[in-house]
Amino acid sequence: MIRGYAEQPSPFAGGEVTLRVSTDAPRFRVELHRCGDGLTLCEKSPWLPGADAPPHLPAHDWGRPGTGLRGEPLPAWPAYPMPAPAEPGVYVAVLVEGDESGRDRTDPDRTTADGRAAKALFVVRPPRPAARILYKLPLLTYHAYNLIDGHAYDPAQASGHWCLYNMPRPEEVPGGLSPGVGLHRPGGGTGATPYDITNFDPYDPTPRQTYVHWDGPFVAWLERHGYAVDLCTDVDLHREGAELLEPYRLLVSAGHDEYWSDAMRAAVARHVAGGGNAAFFGGNTCWWRVVFHDAVTFSRVGFWHEAGAPENELIGVSFRNGGERDRDEHPLPVGFRVQHAGHWVYEGTGLREGEVFGLAENLVGYECDGAAFDRDAGPPHVPAGADGTPPGFTILGVGDARASGWGLGNGAATMGLYTDGGTVFNAATTDWVRGLATSPAVERITANVLDRLG
Repeated sequence: MIRGYAEQPSPFAGGEVTLRVSTDAPRFRVELHRCGDGLTLCEKSPWLPGADAPPHLPAHDWGRPGTGLRGEPLPAWPAYPMPAPAEPGVYVAVLVEGDESGRDRTDPDRTTADGRAAKALFVVRPPRPAARILYKLPLLTYHAYNLIDGHAYDPAQASGHWCLYNMPRPEEVPGGLSPGVGLHRPGGGTGATPYDITNFDPYDPTPRQTYVHWDGPFVAWLERHGYAVDLCTDVDLHREGAELLEPYRLLVSAGHDEYWSDAMRAAVARHVAGGGNAAFFGGNTCWWRVVFHDAVTFSRVGFWHEAGAPENELIGVSFRNGGERDRDEHPLPVGFRVQHAGHWVYEGTGLREGEVFGLAENLVGYECDGAAFDRDAGPPHVPAGADGTPPGFTILGVGDARASGWGLGNGAATMGLYTDGGTVFNAATTDWVRGLATSPAVERITANVLDRLG
C-alpha cells in the first residue's frame, strides 16, 4: 500500500513541492502527470527509499509528530522534496511501489487522475499572472468529504477516520467548533475515498467530490478550446485574499464549490465591487461557512444564511431555493427553460423564448441553486428579493426541480446574473460541466460568459 499528499497544494512553477509518502514497499518512485485535455507524463523521479508511517487523525498535520486516540505517538510522514514542474496547471503525482531490485511492484492506472490510493493532486501556479481568467479548484470541498481510507470514525481505533460529514454537526458541538479536518493528509481531490462514494451518478461513474468528476472535465474543455487560464485553489484565495484576484478580469469556479471562509468571501466581494467578474458554473456554492483552527485545519461553523449573510448576496442564488437529488432517486430529467432569449448569454445558441435546453443531459442536478420567485406569476420570472438575491439579478433560465419530485424552498434552479461593479454569472447546477460534452447550447453559453467577462 502507498499513500501520499503534496504539502504545498499549489506551489509556483520552478519552485519546490514536498510529497509526504507512506508505503510498506522498500522503494517507490514518483511520476508527475499534467492534467489538461488528458494526462501527460512530465517527469519521473529516481527510486526513493520507502518508509511505512501510520495514519494520523484527520485534524492533524500528518507531516508533524502527533498523538493517536489512545495516546500513542504518531511519527511524521517522511518528506520527499522535489522541483515543481515548470509548466503551470493541475498535476497528479502517481506513486509507484518498487522492490529491492528496482522493479515496479505495482502498476497504477495512468489513464485517469482518480484513485483511492497511490495518487496526490496539486496545482502549479505561474510565478506571475499570465492570463486574464483565474480558475479556482475547491480544495476545501474535496477535503470536507475526504475519508482518507473509507472507514467511518471509530473511537476504539488507534486512528480515527472521519470527515466533516460523519462527525457531529456544529450545533451539536460545545462552542460550535468540531476538531475539523486538515489539508496535510492523503486525499483532497484524489488518492483517498470520498464520504459519498456510494452516491452513484448514473451519468458519470467517477466519484463525486473528486477532481475528475467536475473540475477535470471543465479544465480539459478550457484547454481543448484554447482558453488561457491560471489556476489556484480556494486555500490560496483564503490566504491571499483580494490580492490574489487583483490581476484577473474573471474568477471561475465549477462543480461543487461548497465550503467558503470569511476571507474567501470577502475577497470575491471586493473583487466584484471593484469591477472584477465572477462566473460560477456549479451548484451548492458557498453553502457552508468554515473557519481555520491553524494554517491547515478547518471546521464548518454553520450555513452562511444562518450567519445573517445569505450566500446569494454574493453569488446571486442559494441552495435554499434549489435542492438536491437524494442519491439520484428522481429519474425525471430536468433542463433549463429559456427566459430573455435575446440576452448576450444566449447569443449564437439559436435558443428561443420558452425553449428547454440540457434535458438530454439531465443538466439540473445533482445539486442546484435558485433565487426565490413567485411561481404563480410570469414567465418571465422575476426574483422576489426577500431571500437576499441582489437587486437586478436577471433569471435567464428556470429548471423546475419540483416537476421531478425534489427540491428545497422554491424548488427551482435559476441560471442568471447581476451587475454591481462587476458581473456575477451563475449556472446554478453542479452538473453544468456534463453539458460541455454533448450540448452545443451549454458550450456556447459557457464560451459567451468567458469571452465577455474574461
